[in-house]
Amino acid sequence: MASGAGSERAPLKPARPIGLQVKHLEALMAIAVEGSFGGAARRLGYTQSAVSQQIAALERLVGQRLIDRSKTAEPPRLTPAGRLLLEYAETIMSVVYAAEADLVASRRAPCVRLGALRSVAAALLPAALKRFRDCYPEESIEFLERGSSEELIDLVERGALDAAFATRPAAEGRFDVHPVLTQRFLLVVPSGSEVAARTGPVALRELGNLPMMGTADARLPETAASNGHSAFREVDSRTLLAFVRAGLGAALVPELAIEPEDPAIVALALVDPIAPQHIFLVTHGSRRPQLPLDWLNDLAATVARDLARTRSAQPSTRLRRRRGQTPLVQA
Repeated sequence: MASGAGSERAPLKPARPIGLQVKHLEALMAIAVEGSFGGAARRLGYTQSAVSQQIAALERLVGQRLIDRSKTAEPPRLTPAGRLLLEYAETIMSVVYAAEADLVASRRAPCVRLGALRSVAAALLPAALKRFRDCYPEESIEFLERGSSEELIDLVERGALDAAFATRPAAEGRFDVHPVLTQRFLLVVPSGSEVAARTGPVALRELGNLPMMGTADARLPETAASNGHSAFREVDSRTLLAFVRAGLGAALVPELAIEPEDPAIVALALVDPIAPQHIFLVTHGSRRPQLPLDWLNDLAATVARDLARTRSAQPSTRLRRRRGQTPLVQA
């Protein structure tokens, strides 16, 4: 009679990894972003042939075509398998970047690196500095301003920043996100223009011949007619305000970017349903920063209320902001 021991199954061995490497995933991500092998090579600092070799090696490892290189696919397009792997690659590389950033930071003196959109930096960073000094008087903090949330989010993901005040990340699952404030977009016009004399909200179609210089990050609804004279689409709010001060046209600008005592401009509310800008405190979900960031979470919960009180207390004699156009700022 066979013994019971002989009938036991051998323990299952773990499945063999397919041998994916970081350089393979970075090449796939770079092609997805740049849309070409040449662009991916420039982004990564490789030769184009090196990128091609990495993708070929990756396809051999997974046993599937990941990029359509046919002449009808110009520029190269990811196949369904390529798009599936890309989702995992972005998640994997986000954790890799976080680990790398924490290891590098562990060799340096403790320091918090905080970024912010330029449109809200003046309102948020001084409050952040004061709160940080109260919590960690012996430690260091560094600040960075950028014109786009995409750049700030990328810096957070790669570990160059510990946190950032920015709009909501597209890939929200890889980040911890805390709401800070909401601000509307205002129509800013030269103080000597005809539309500046209006006593109530205006519609974009009422600009007449005054050129629309830009809309910052505002998304215009299809029903919002404009004069079709928009000239600058890739500039930040400070530059747009400089154009308006010079009398060159109008612009849509986030409210906190507007100096309340600027006599050269008038800020008007809009009839058009422009979605407001929501600002969040964004941190990396996988990072282990040297210093706790609890004080930032507390800041995110209270700074909006402090800011609302400060802005409502400012004199309005030279602001030229009409009655009822108080900032839409909320926790």
